[in-house]
Amino acid sequence: MSPAFKPTAEQRESVELMISYGVPETEICLLIKNPETGKPIEVETLREHFASEIATGATKLKSRLCNRIVAAMLGRDGGLTDERTQAKLLMLFAEHRMGWKETVADAHANEDHRRFIVKVSNTGGKL
Repeated sequence: MSPAFKPTAEQRESVELMISYGVPETEICLLIKNPETGKPIEVETLREHFASEIATGATKLKSRLCNRIVAAMLGRDGGLTDERTQAKLLMLFAEHRMGWKETVADAHANEDHRRFIVKVSNTGGKL
């Protein structure tokens, strides 16, 4: 670990973004140069000097994405205005974040034997 290394604000932002995109630490090191040596930093140096960015990078991106998705679903801030697309996003959100499931039952509920769809919520929540 190099005690002479001092990360710049630009390097911190870059590491945070790369972490949020899922770039492996070994590859990030290739792009972060120590100004004293002109060489890429080691993984240990990355972890020592960029611990906060490594710990929070992915979470910050998820938060920003979720804010945009929810705004789009609700038609806020220039979000979606097409109600069918909003409804599809709401259903995807309910499935993946709230645990709701869409189930196609093989039982026949009518005389012409068409399938019917049953929507089940294990959380008891409502949209």
